[in-house]
Order: sequence, then structure tokens, then C-alpha cells
Amino acid sequence: MVIDVRGLGNFQRDMTSLVYDQGGAQLWPDAALVKGVSNDLVQAGNLHTYITGEGQISSFKNVTRLKASRIQPNRLAPNSGVLTDVTLSAAATSQFRSAGKACRVVYLKD
Repeated sequence: MVIDVRGLGNFQRDMTSLVYDQGGAQLWPDAALVKGVSNDLVQAGNLHTYITGEGQISSFKNVTRLKASRIQPNRLAPNSGVLTDVTLSAAATSQFRSAGKACRVVYLKD
């Protein structure tokens, strides 16, 4: 899953990053799939990565591309200027869900 966050602001790399639908429900990582799994293991699992160029997309297989509708700080620090999470539009959420629950997220950023 490649989520394009270019042009939405200063999206920053972080050990954790969450994807939400427009209503604020967490889409990724699937909360049920990571329930009871230590944060260290989730982070070490390389569930997300960052790229900065279109040419880097070809190194991934089975790619679905989406555009984030906005970026935001982590919910645990809502007033932070560190923008690490994304929200998807209704159409992008539908595409995201059709890709399956156990996908890897790749952020295409500036």
C-alpha cells in the first residue's frame, strides 16, 4: 500500500504511524491483528517505510496507491507539531480495505 502524503505538510518519520478513515476509526495497523503484541515487536516488524521518489515504488510488489486527505499528529499527542499519522477519504478507505488487513504501508513523502 503506497500512501502519497506529498503536498500535505511536513509528514515525519516515526517508529509508529497510524492510518485512519474520515470518521477517525483506525484502519492500520489493524488493531485486532496487533492486540496483545508488544509495541517493540510491531515496530521491529517493519510494517511501514518511507520513500521520497516515484521510482522507488517499483521495488514493491502488489502495490495499491492512495492519496492521503490529510496528515496529523499522533492521537496520544494531539497538540504536537510532529505529523506522523494520516486520514484517508471515503474512496481511499474503500481501496485500502480491499487490499486486506495484513498489508505493509509505504509512505511517499516530500
